[in-house]
Amino acid sequence: MLRSSWKRVALAAVALGLAALPAAAQVTRDTFDVGVNYVADRSNAYPGTCGCFTLQGGGVTAGITMPYHLAGVADFTMVHASTVPGSNYGLGLTTYMAGVQYREPVTRFTPYGQVLLGAVHGFDSVFPGSSGTTANSFAWEMGAGVEYRIDHSFSVRILEMDYLRTSLPNNTSSGWQNHLKFVSGVIYHF
Repeated sequence: MLRSSWKRVALAAVALGLAALPAAAQVTRDTFDVGVNYVADRSNAYPGTCGCFTLQGGGVTAGITMPYHLAGVADFTMVHASTVPGSNYGLGLTTYMAGVQYREPVTRFTPYGQVLLGAVHGFDSVFPGSSGTTANSFAWEMGAGVEYRIDHSFSVRILEMDYLRTSLPNNTSSGWQNHLKFVSGVIYHF
């Protein structure tokens, strides 16, 4: 039952992000962009173990420009670590997020901040209380970054740093996981 609720929340968040596309389509040039990213996700090991570990992977983003320096964004990311410290298993995470971004262009640089809501799918791991090696939960993230405009069509996402919070089943009393994501990539503007 709970798993279905989180799927509905994630689908609603993505639908809201996509619903902004037609409304913002009347903005002039550079209304839509698509990015391909490298993602490093720094996470804590489960309770009773030492240290942090890094999951690595990639993702795609899509954004639509709206008035007042705002943009609707959608993000799909998949990261994986082959080993979690203190265990004999790994961890994979897939996030499906959508939300709003505030952009402030300064010459060729565009700093931005964003808030995204959605869901996370954990896989290739052990999740107490769940059946099998997968689990799903609500997730949210907020962060900031900066892009550099190369020409009319391309930008480089120099660095984006996000705080990602998930609630996959684990052995903590809070049931929350904290992640620090580092993202860089290439963006194509339509």
